[in-house]
Amino acid sequence: MSKTLTDATTKTPTQNIDPRILLLALGMFALGTDAFVIAGVLPVIARDMQVTEGLAGQLVTVFSLTYGLGAPVLAALTGRWPRHRVLIIALGAFCLINVGSALAPSFSLLGLTRILAACFAALYSPLAYTIGTALAAPEKRGQALSFVLGGLTLSTVLGSPLGTWVGEHFGWRMSFGMVALLAGVACIALLLCGLPRESAAPTLSLQARLAPIREPRLLLALLPALLWNLGIYVVYTYLAPIFQQNMHITDISVALLVFGLGAVPGNWLGGLITDRFGSSRPLITGFVVLAMILLGIPFATSLFFGLPLLLLWGLCGPNLFIAQQHRMLSLAPEHANVILALNNSMLYLGIAGGAALGGIVLHTQPVAWLGPLGAVCSLLALLALLFSMRIKRTA
Repeated sequence: MSKTLTDATTKTPTQNIDPRILLLALGMFALGTDAFVIAGVLPVIARDMQVTEGLAGQLVTVFSLTYGLGAPVLAALTGRWPRHRVLIIALGAFCLINVGSALAPSFSLLGLTRILAACFAALYSPLAYTIGTALAAPEKRGQALSFVLGGLTLSTVLGSPLGTWVGEHFGWRMSFGMVALLAGVACIALLLCGLPRESAAPTLSLQARLAPIREPRLLLALLPALLWNLGIYVVYTYLAPIFQQNMHITDISVALLVFGLGAVPGNWLGGLITDRFGSSRPLITGFVVLAMILLGIPFATSLFFGLPLLLLWGLCGPNLFIAQQHRMLSLAPEHANVILALNNSMLYLGIAGGAALGGIVLHTQPVAWLGPLGAVCSLLALLALLFSMRIKRTA
């Protein structure tokens, strides 16, 4: 039977965290695996669908672009509907769409299922955070958020490498089947356990959600997030062909696992470093380090050099994201919810742009060009940050 919101807030501090929060995290694990597994099985998809690897990489572009642009629009459109209902529908539809991806007979239909999957992922993610906090006592809401976010982090550590391994050994269609299974289990379990029932709260209009974009200083402050993710995903999306060419490795699941292992302590260190030094210094240092990593990845000719770079890369990413979130909050505390949502959109637009740009480059140039291009994007993010800091000081 479903519980009301007051059930969660009357728990005593000694009670354990609500198990339904773990089911929400499982849904986030499925979403994260779906978003990043294509990078691991990209050559397999390209070979099976008889398209170039650059074109196959556009599956990442359409997913991320739809997510980045669709999140604020879909949140505004569904804001007056009961949250628990929207979440269950979004997760169930996400499961079915991934079944469609696994069965897609052509590349164009596979691309269409990626667009639809991104729409439902963009609906599910913010609601998982909101409902997760509603299921926790006030003194445990931080824990609840960390559990839900942990599902996304764990997808980088386990989900993407596992999906890649499945795709390499059983076919890329089974990778999407695995995602569908995870999402289906989470959806059915949440249906059986029930979620807090509530009337839809008044929601911000799309115009209100996009209001900070009309402020040049905030738009400039969002630009580094777009640029550094553009640089990251110019390279990350095409890691499989890079490793195949340089190291003659067809299964990069171990490489993705190492990358994910770096992200775990990166999340923890990012908070500590930002609390200790603020946001500006970690961002400046992070952009320089990231540029060096991206420059080196396409020229690593053995795992002896490649794996440490991937581990360091995994450490670097969460540090940048946490510091950027911290900076945006300090610049616009009055727009907290909206500015963080827009910052998240910048991340996905960067992923989309990076995958698209990398695909364009691969039409005419070898994969070694991707590293310098990613490094340039990271340094442009640094320049945008420095300019933004100067504007802030002048103001």
